[in-house]
Amino acid sequence: MNLSISFAFSSYLLLLLLFSGVASASGFDPSELRSLLEFKKGIKTDPFDKVLSVWDPDSRPDPTSWTGVTRDPNSGSIVSLNLDRLGLVGDLKFHTLTPLKNLQNLSLSGNAFTGRVAPALGSITSLQHLDLSNNQFIGTIPGRITDLYGLNYLNLSGNKFDGGLPAGFRDLQQLRVLDLHNNALRGDIGQLFTELRNVEHVDLSYNAFYGGLSVAVENVSSLANTARFVNLSHNQLNGGFFKEEAIGLFKNLQVLDLGDNLIAGSLPSFGSLPGLRVLRLGTNQLFGPVPVELLEGSVPLEELDLSRNGFTGSVRVINSTTLKVLNLSSNQLSGDLPSSLRSCEIVDLSGNTISGDISVMENWEASLVVLNLSSNKLSGSLSNLSHFEDLNTLNLRNNSLTGALPPLLVTSPRLSVVELSFNQLTGPIPGSFFTSTILKSLNLSGNHLSGVIPLQGSRVNELLVMSSYPQMESLDLSYNSLTGGLPSEIGNRLLIFPHGMPSANSAQVQPPDHAGHHNSKSNVRVSIIVASVVAAVMIVFVLLAYHRAQVKEFRGRSGFSETTTAGDAKLGRFSRPSVFKFHSNVQTPQTSLSFSNDHLLTSKSRSLSGRQEFVAEIVEHDAPERATTSSAYVNTNLLDNEPTTSGRKSSPGSPLPSSPHFIESCEQPAILDVYSPDRLVGELFFLDTSLKFTIEELSRAPAEVLGRGSHGTLYKATLCDGHMLTVKWLRVGLVKNKKEFAKEVKKIGSVRQPNFVPVRAYYWGPREQERLLLADYIDCDSLALHLYETTPRRYSPLSFSQRLKIGVEVARCLLYLHDRGLAHGNLKPTNILLTDSNYHVCITDYCLHRLMTPTGTAEQILNLGALGYRAPELALASKPVPSLKADVYAFGVILMELLTRRSAGDIISGQSGAVDLTDWVKLCDEEGRGMDCIDRDIAGGEEHTKAMDELLAISLKCILPVNERPNIRQVFEDLCSISV
Repeated sequence: MNLSISFAFSSYLLLLLLFSGVASASGFDPSELRSLLEFKKGIKTDPFDKVLSVWDPDSRPDPTSWTGVTRDPNSGSIVSLNLDRLGLVGDLKFHTLTPLKNLQNLSLSGNAFTGRVAPALGSITSLQHLDLSNNQFIGTIPGRITDLYGLNYLNLSGNKFDGGLPAGFRDLQQLRVLDLHNNALRGDIGQLFTELRNVEHVDLSYNAFYGGLSVAVENVSSLANTARFVNLSHNQLNGGFFKEEAIGLFKNLQVLDLGDNLIAGSLPSFGSLPGLRVLRLGTNQLFGPVPVELLEGSVPLEELDLSRNGFTGSVRVINSTTLKVLNLSSNQLSGDLPSSLRSCEIVDLSGNTISGDISVMENWEASLVVLNLSSNKLSGSLSNLSHFEDLNTLNLRNNSLTGALPPLLVTSPRLSVVELSFNQLTGPIPGSFFTSTILKSLNLSGNHLSGVIPLQGSRVNELLVMSSYPQMESLDLSYNSLTGGLPSEIGNRLLIFPHGMPSANSAQVQPPDHAGHHNSKSNVRVSIIVASVVAAVMIVFVLLAYHRAQVKEFRGRSGFSETTTAGDAKLGRFSRPSVFKFHSNVQTPQTSLSFSNDHLLTSKSRSLSGRQEFVAEIVEHDAPERATTSSAYVNTNLLDNEPTTSGRKSSPGSPLPSSPHFIESCEQPAILDVYSPDRLVGELFFLDTSLKFTIEELSRAPAEVLGRGSHGTLYKATLCDGHMLTVKWLRVGLVKNKKEFAKEVKKIGSVRQPNFVPVRAYYWGPREQERLLLADYIDCDSLALHLYETTPRRYSPLSFSQRLKIGVEVARCLLYLHDRGLAHGNLKPTNILLTDSNYHVCITDYCLHRLMTPTGTAEQILNLGALGYRAPELALASKPVPSLKADVYAFGVILMELLTRRSAGDIISGQSGAVDLTDWVKLCDEEGRGMDCIDRDIAGGEEHTKAMDELLAISLKCILPVNERPNIRQVFEDLCSISV
């Protein structure tokens, strides 16, 4: 027995000696070799085969040949582990690296690693360079990271870190680069300034830091002494700008980017910053004059962006010889154009009230590449701009320019974009505009041009036959007095006319404010066609009305809404340009194609499936002067919009349709008139200074009706400068009085975060039915469309990881609101927009209940109840008011929808009878068959079922009774802890 034990022990020692011998022969500490092999176990996918097969002590006994591994030639210790941009996937365990006592560089950027950063990483005190950027790490930054006293480079950007920064950054005296951009970090920026010492590069952009910059000088002095690059853009900073004595300390500063925040006040002098090269302060709430030293050369700026603020005054001269990029757009600047312009290559002064003659540009130096002076009050005729030999883009849209088009305008060897629409230009179009081989975009619409379109000798026909010819991407000659036409093969892809495509010998096309006269035969023909169409439409309408009456009788008490159905959409088979123009008489008699406000906006009962039927609607009128044409279509980007009844079948045995589908843009819209004044004559109030337009411009704006909901009707309106808005026409009787409305809408307008559609302005008219809310238009689709779209599908089914990501982002948005004491109040998938291929979330329709009377709020909550998102406690309240906990309930229902791909209002039939979605999910969970309710698109894949179980459990917590329901911060943290 003793001999056996002795033999076994001897064998173990022999194996250990052999392993140690291999490590010693290669110069590696055996513990470091084992550390690398343990770290390798966390890597699951290696698309380029750089690690999994290479890190093999059997085939490669010398680890110096392993990818990314570097050792010190003197000590033999591993000093660097660099696996950047290898496409690696895995859940890393950082504690496996703690035996690497001499590791100086750990760089894992540009992979798809997940998991949390373990506090044990702080024990590798030799680290000098730590780069974990552009992965999918989650959770908070561990406090022990501040134990890395020798760290000089820290990059955790492009991950999903959240929470605040750990205290103790002041102990990192060697830190020179701190890059944390594009995470979900938060905290008071003033407190963080006191922590940063000796840092040269600071990038905290695209996070949720808050607070003001006007901190005490002593709190910023340590950072100011060394900082060269500071980027705090796209956060939630507010308050005033740096005090003059504080900004004066940044002697080494070269780049300062504070764009897309809420910083207010005027700017101090920057004359004491001798090295400042880039200053970006766009999209804030700054005002006052532009500091002259930024334009006159005492500060060596190369880029200056002060766009979308409230700066006033004039810009007389731009003498800087270093300035290359100047953006002062969307302010309140006035006066004449600068009398001098030196070295600028990109100049954007659009969206101001600058006036005067443009002939002053003849004195500007010839370095311009892009020039945008649109939407000002400039006058004069187009001078010879041929001395701008490098000019690529010229935009003088929406001014008061007169005279003829100079033939030499497009002879610049690089000019490819010319935008001269909505001026007062006259005369013919020079042939050089069509012979240019460089020009790709030409817009001359909305002028007084006349004559024949110069096709003779042009290269337009070559566009169709010469593959080497660079195709013109856009050509708009509409709203002029031109005759002739372009080859019919080109069609509307290149040429836009207000009344269709004219033939080569067509009559003169009149602008919108001149009625064209036809001969008597044409009038007779048109009359016959119109009479036939009207008769056919009336017959169809009568038949549909009869059919709907029969259907209603058949359905009895099923609860389907009496609002316009998708079938009615076929009444408007041929869509025409729609314009945001309104009629005056509220009591105007209805016709088959015209519905009153009451018919349009009355909210009635919802179906048991929880889906209000709606129809694509447009306002149809003749286009006014300067109105561009647009086709009406349905878009789910609504402040408040409900989808149609589903075409997807419900569970077996269910008598009702289940989940929603959506009307595609190709379906025919019905026709709608909204009765209100021909022109808006009330008051227009802006909630920020980044967007400016007049009531007259809003009245003239082309518009499309997008849909309607419990708050009112939603339009897409296009301003004359091309900016698109969503305009919500609020329902009569639902809005608070003017004083309360103004107070509450300012709170809503203060929400300025990239994941929220910003509310820009509101209009208060003299009549009760004239209450408008204006927000940015976002051209994207909602979560509802992505989840429930039926054939033909435009999108691939969402994977589980994508659904989890969406859930995390929605929770983060709710956390932003709830931290400010604001409830969303109307959370549902149609109000969650997915803005790009990465499924970034953008929230809309938030906090509108704050503008409503108790009646309006109650109606909104009833609507949520019919759709399946109303918390039970709201149903029991005599005067229900949206709350933070009610938001959590609605969010829990949305999580269930993400997991099951069933609508909240579904009636699901089974052995236990018909139940709704929440009851069905609870029943499945109680019976131990939670996976039965998971959408088969993800349940049958390779996703980790444990993560699905965790998400299901979180959703069930969200719909607990209100006293047991977690807050959104707990929910958010739980979601972030799920690993897939």
